[in-house]
Amino acid sequence: MIIVTGARGFVGRNLVEKLKQITKKKIVTVDFYEPHMNPLVLFDFLEHNGSQVEVIFHNGACSDTTESSLFHMMGRNTDYTIDLVRACIRYDIRLIYASSASVYGDGPYVETSDYRPKNLYATSKSVVDLYCSMLFGKTSQLVGLRYFNAYGKYEENKDHMASVVYKFFNQMKSGKIQLFNNSHNYKRDFIYIDDVVDMNLFFYDNPQYNGIYNIGTGVERSFLDIANIFLEKYDVEIEYIPMPVELVGKYQSYTRSDNSKISKICDHKYRTLEEGVLKYLSYLESS
Repeated sequence: MIIVTGARGFVGRNLVEKLKQITKKKIVTVDFYEPHMNPLVLFDFLEHNGSQVEVIFHNGACSDTTESSLFHMMGRNTDYTIDLVRACIRYDIRLIYASSASVYGDGPYVETSDYRPKNLYATSKSVVDLYCSMLFGKTSQLVGLRYFNAYGKYEENKDHMASVVYKFFNQMKSGKIQLFNNSHNYKRDFIYIDDVVDMNLFFYDNPQYNGIYNIGTGVERSFLDIANIFLEKYDVEIEYIPMPVELVGKYQSYTRSDNSKISKICDHKYRTLEEGVLKYLSYLESS
């Protein structure tokens, strides 16, 4: 049996879709919007069925980087995940959980770097990683995946946390797409959702690996690069706007995954920004 938390969210939904294509094993989906299995029920389920569960993919979380409630953020992300780690140890279940490159702050972006979170969301992920770092190698499998800037289909429910690709697609209906001033200097490691799913499945297929791993392409690209893809494909203009006050000082202006660690165990060919954006746009146009 396989369990996926956050199953109606961005990564979770894509992962469930792929798992259904490659395995006939029972897949239990967990989400606050699931009628039969919300996150609070999961622990009761494990108490009665833990011996039947092979692996849990834990992607459920509060992903709003602007969330200011300490108790909400730490409860959803930190406390819940740590409780889930303990349950997996108790029932000998493999756990592959979603961390975040936000823990690095302004870098460097290598797994051995110190934590430098710039917001509450990043702090919640940092605490989980620190806790799990004391347990790697002491369970059947425990892996934390630090996602960089993921984008792709099924972002519809992310609201203002959706990727700039999704936002541009909706903005261009007015004939304009909005960029922050100096966006040519804001560079991120953008990774397409299919690559994120592929890396989850790599660790599923290789239970011998434990630890924290970066999940990014290892290539930084600017927000202007994405805008230019839109300009080449659509009749649209760029409108430059100031960065919102609430993001000043909390915004990562640059990220690039250091893939030295992951490349030693996995030779994965990541999609380029152009490949990923055009594939995503094809999906959005057909939706």
